[in-house]
Amino acid sequence: MGFHEDIAKLQHHFKLLEREYEQWFSGALPTPPIQTRKICENIVREYNRNPPRNISEQTIFSMHQAKFSTYMEMWNRRTRLKEEGRLPTGRAERSKRVQPKPTPGEAANHDEPYRQVFDTYVAAKQRAGEATGKINYESFKNALSKQADQLRANRGLANVNFGVTVKGGKVSVVARRKKS
Repeated sequence: MGFHEDIAKLQHHFKLLEREYEQWFSGALPTPPIQTRKICENIVREYNRNPPRNISEQTIFSMHQAKFSTYMEMWNRRTRLKEEGRLPTGRAERSKRVQPKPTPGEAANHDEPYRQVFDTYVAAKQRAGEATGKINYESFKNALSKQADQLRANRGLANVNFGVTVKGGKVSVVARRKKS
C-alpha cells in the first residue's frame, strides 16, 4: 500500500474509533474498541519506524500522528475515570435525571425550563470532568431568573431562553432570544 492509501485507511479507522469510543463511554458498547485502535496504532507505528521521505507527506503524517496522540491521551484518561467509577455512563446519567412530573397548576411548571437547563449544565460539566458537587439548583435558578429579568429590562426582550454550550472544554450557560 502507498502512503496516501495508508493515510486514507488511518482517517477512516480513526473516525470509526472516535464513534466507538463515544459509544463505549456512553454505555452503548460493552467493551472498548480494541481492534479498531490496533489498526490505527499499527499504521502510526509503521510510519514512525519508516517516515515518508517527501516533506509534504511527513507533514501530513505528523498532523495525523499528533491528532491520534491527543485523542489517545484523552481516551486513556476517560477510560481510567470510567474504571474508577467517576465517569457517568449514559444509563446511569439518565436514571439520575428522571424527575417526577409535576401536577398541573403546581409552581413547578414555571421551573421546568430552568430545571432542563440545570440538568443539561450539570451533565455537560460531568462529561467535561468538572466538579458538580457544589452546584445548587435554587441558586442556579435564581441567577438565571435575575439574568432573564435584566435582559428583558435592558434589551427590551419579551422572552429569553437559556442553553448550555461547551467551547474549548469550558461549559457555560448562554442566553438566547426566545423565538415567537
